Amino acid sequence: MAKSASLQHISETDKKGQEMEAAKDQVARKRMIDRAYRERCKKNKMETERNVELLSKENDRLKGENATFKAEAVRTGKTLQSQEQEMKQLRKTIVLLKQKHDKQNTLVEVLSERLAGAKDADLQRENTELKSSLALLRSQVNDRNNLDKLQLQEKNAQLEHEKRSLEMIVQALCEKISNEKGADEGDHAG
Repeated sequence: MAKSASLQHISETDKKGQEMEAAKDQVARKRMIDRAYRERCKKNKMETERNVELLSKENDRLKGENATFKAEAVRTGKTLQSQEQEMKQLRKTIVLLKQKHDKQNTLVEVLSERLAGAKDADLQRENTELKSSLALLRSQVNDRNNLDKLQLQEKNAQLEHEKRSLEMIVQALCEKISNEKGADEGDHAG
């Protein structure tokens, strides 16, 4: 029995030793697991910090790019606004030039009609006067005094004709000056 008690005691000691050994192994395994976990956490933290730094740099770059685009949009808006103002001014100028052109065309038409009408009337009057002069010349060919008188009458008729032509030109020029003066006053009022 003593032997059996001693075996039992050794067996219990072995058992306790094995249990202690198992406990030490378990503690060592737990430490290794904890160390590995801390290493993973440390790696994850460093990777996260690196990602945050990269994302921060990318964010700053994008903010700068965005600011550049906004400034470009403002410049483009100002350019478009300036071009729009210029277009409005050009449209006004075109309208004024068209009005001036129309006035000048009207003046040319009126003067042309007057000149054409005046030429017809003058030609008819001149034709009548020439026929009268010719009839007088035929009847008074031999009378020297009458010939001088006829020449003076013819010269007088020619001078009258020139006078009427000059009066028409003066009147047309006065109308043109008046129209241009009215157009200039309209331009200055606008």
